[in-house]
Amino acid sequence: MKLRNLKLLPSGKYQFRRVWPADVRAAAPELPRELKRTFETSCRNTAIRIATQLDIEFERTKREVRRQLVLGEPEWKIARRVADWLARERRFLDHVNLAIEFDDVNGVPEIAEITQAEFEIERILEGARARTGVNKAGHPIELTKEEQFKIEALQTGKPPKVDLSVSGAYEIYLMNHLRGKEDKAAKVSVDQFIEFAGDIALSEIARLQITEWIAYLANTRKQAPGTLRKRLTMMKAIFNYAVDQELVDCINPFVKAKLPKGSEVQVVDRLPFHSVHLAAIDEYLATSRVRDETRHLITLLKFTGCRPSEIGGLKVEDLALDREIPFLHVRWTDDRRLKTRQSVRRVPLIGAALDAANSLSVGRRQGWLFPSLAPSSGDANDNPAMSSRVNKAIRAAGIHKSPSLVLYSFRHTMAAALDQSPGITQITRDRVLGRGKPDNYGSAEQPLQVSLEALQTAIPLLGQVDETLYSPEQLVIKPEPKG
Repeated sequence: MKLRNLKLLPSGKYQFRRVWPADVRAAAPELPRELKRTFETSCRNTAIRIATQLDIEFERTKREVRRQLVLGEPEWKIARRVADWLARERRFLDHVNLAIEFDDVNGVPEIAEITQAEFEIERILEGARARTGVNKAGHPIELTKEEQFKIEALQTGKPPKVDLSVSGAYEIYLMNHLRGKEDKAAKVSVDQFIEFAGDIALSEIARLQITEWIAYLANTRKQAPGTLRKRLTMMKAIFNYAVDQELVDCINPFVKAKLPKGSEVQVVDRLPFHSVHLAAIDEYLATSRVRDETRHLITLLKFTGCRPSEIGGLKVEDLALDREIPFLHVRWTDDRRLKTRQSVRRVPLIGAALDAANSLSVGRRQGWLFPSLAPSSGDANDNPAMSSRVNKAIRAAGIHKSPSLVLYSFRHTMAAALDQSPGITQITRDRVLGRGKPDNYGSAEQPLQVSLEALQTAIPLLGQVDETLYSPEQLVIKPEPKG
């Protein structure tokens, strides 16, 4: 990446800035004049890493827009532009410019009204004649797709309808709903559907076809039930967005689609970590193979009971380390959402968790606590990179590869310890974990001292789980060989 796109501002923050080429702006007028982002971090290496990702996204968007220029603008885009034009000019086009009185064949007086829409049709036709010439009937030799759509809209008074394809629906979803930030799960789902059924119109997708597609993914691609569910969810969301935007007028066939019979029984519940697992993880974290950020991340997951997305979404400003009871603040902001509004809470930091928070905040006053694991957008509450990194560490520590023993098991471990802690009520347990209150009475948050005492009681019990919950192989530790 050219570092001239990255600049250190007088405020001490870094800013990425690239101007869109003129041809790209002309082809995609929805883009701003430039892609500009100011980073919260003052760390040069972190800024370079974020700027590199922005540069990749910039180049990807530029290539895609130019590819569309070569292929020709999709009909749905032209139809959408004409629909917007019709809505904007509706009042002007409905204006009656001329009224002619005449008698019909029976001598009854009639009035013929000529609206601005009819003058606009003639203006479009005249422009096409001047550009392409006329045929023997005096009509333009050729009309552009936009001219055809405009004439159709002016004659019917309705926006043009086109058969939006699967790839077109995804592109709209990407550019408008996801604001140009590619979603890997959505992209893979669309690619695999097109691979099976072709890039057909949304209106042509039948429920039987979806059933056959899911069977293909399960039997040929050997995809697990969780993956199949994700594919269905993404396709349903993309189709729903097209319906909401009035780009397709039909029922979403993905809504009632079901997984193959028998697949649901394969879903496995997550388990808490046993003390055997925790000891193996601690041993692995103590090695030089683990970077400090990963070590601190897992420590906070282990000793707070927070959801992974809550830890990944923390900012330096969310840490209150100089208080009588140090804590981290799980809260909802414009660029970070939580699972529910009732998840907002203060979580005491004790022992190793406090040490980790102190280490992460050294020399920093603001910005994401884990920049590479922060939420992908204000509409999302997770980052796939966190699952990948932590699960990789869990396996490297020798934990059996099982969907039951994963990143989220840290939260289940704390929940199990709280369950075994004497004197802790269900309400206290739920508030420590950020679960919803049973009613709207009383304080929205329990006293910090209550949460502190609950965690102090529970932490010594982490991993004290009955071995009968696990299969024999799940309790066998096989560390990965050092590379």
